[in-house]
Amino acid sequence: MRKFIFETLTVPALAATLSACAGLPSMDGDADRATDAPGKTIDTSYVDYWQTRNPADYRQRVSSAASATSAQPVAPSPDVKIAQPALPAVPAAPASKKPEPRIVAVIPVSGKSTPLPSTGTGTPAPGKAVAAPTTSPAPSAKAKAAKSQRIAASGRAKAKRNASPPVSKDLWGRMRGRLALADLEHPRITERIDYLKRNPGYLNLFVQRAQPYLYYIVEHIDRRELPMDLALVPMVESAFEPTAVSPKDAAGLWQIIPATGEEWGLMLAEGYDGRLDIHTSTEVALRYLRYLNKRFNGDWLLALAAYNAGPRAVQDAINTYTATPRLTTPLVETHPAIVRLVPTPAPLPPESLFWSLKLPRETQDYVPRIVALAQVIADPNRNGVKLQAIANQPYLYRVDFTPEIKVLDSVVAAGIPAEEFSRFNPGFKPGAEPPVRAYNVLLPREQAQTLVTTAPGARLIAPSKYTVQKGETLDLIAKRHGVPSQQLAQWNGLNVKRALKAGQQLTIYPSS
Repeated sequence: MRKFIFETLTVPALAATLSACAGLPSMDGDADRATDAPGKTIDTSYVDYWQTRNPADYRQRVSSAASATSAQPVAPSPDVKIAQPALPAVPAAPASKKPEPRIVAVIPVSGKSTPLPSTGTGTPAPGKAVAAPTTSPAPSAKAKAAKSQRIAASGRAKAKRNASPPVSKDLWGRMRGRLALADLEHPRITERIDYLKRNPGYLNLFVQRAQPYLYYIVEHIDRRELPMDLALVPMVESAFEPTAVSPKDAAGLWQIIPATGEEWGLMLAEGYDGRLDIHTSTEVALRYLRYLNKRFNGDWLLALAAYNAGPRAVQDAINTYTATPRLTTPLVETHPAIVRLVPTPAPLPPESLFWSLKLPRETQDYVPRIVALAQVIADPNRNGVKLQAIANQPYLYRVDFTPEIKVLDSVVAAGIPAEEFSRFNPGFKPGAEPPVRAYNVLLPREQAQTLVTTAPGARLIAPSKYTVQKGETLDLIAKRHGVPSQQLAQWNGLNVKRALKAGQQLTIYPSS
């Protein structure tokens, strides 16, 4: 009778306790992240690069009023139920001790069951739920065949992952294998993807502007083994407009400010601005982004935020966030059996600190836009966007000039129109002689070849043909020419695991 009364009273009490626990505040930090919503910060007017529809209207100022999101109360979970299924046999308790009543909390999670780890003693492991014992029948021949098929499919998938990536004729396809941010999820990212779906004209404009320069940038990123997401930074920074200048005096494809440019080795002189030089600014921007990534412990979201707002602003935001006391969930005392039997939820994957920081509104929009573009490029069909194809082949070729060669005089002697030269080399200011030094200029191949023939001492940096000799390997040839073997294989559509044949022709691009 006592046992019946005890169980009759305990079960309703347990139900009330669990229902109350279901309404407790969450510990995932959403309450803190809500404080950096657009509506909770100072909404200052800034230059919105996303609204570029026409080159003449580039970087028009816009101001948008964002509504603050209000926290919704958490309702008790309907998935918490109390049950008393049959329990597995346990060792008999000593005769002097009364058996303790056992209570089981059955919490279904997405209809999937979690295997119960064994402690080797016949008792449940601490922090794990107890399931009713079941008798598993012997696997049938059909089940064995299905298992064999799954194992074979897993082996094929593993082999596919380990194989060399196929060479893509489309530049987007080449980039897809090296995107680091394409799997991130956040409401701000989803909002930007939805924006691209509603406004496909913006993306088409960006792609058209990117065509002459994107392959050149991708090549530099590939050689440094950086994520291809960085090739999208100019798309958000300048909409791939090489002569873009912001009200803050940031200039060029990568929108580098004068102080950062000079600190990282760019020349800013009367007749030449290295920030507008596509080759040198790309070199500096990628070195700077690598530095920011290391400074913020490999977090590319924080690195991109620092590229936009400055590393000091991001570090100050991190210091403020870490110094702010976090809300904690109070400990609720309950029955020892519940503490022991209710399973501990699996830890969520770590989330970048970027989403929790109070940064300028421009930076809060800037990073999700880059991630949204990465996700659209990774899977255009899934995101309902059609990308214009860009050929996976060079459009611009580099010509290196020694200090004694006057670049502008050589361009005139080669008969290259000044407008055509300035289009791809806006760093050289018209009507002013640049300082005496070595320069690199970019031109389409035919014009680059013409320039080299009329300027003694100029050198065309272009791919060359190499004939494989007997016994040579891909690694050996790549090392001899100072290029990665994987890159050499990609240029020639080869598998790195296959042997080369004597007399085989390889295309090799310069190492610098």
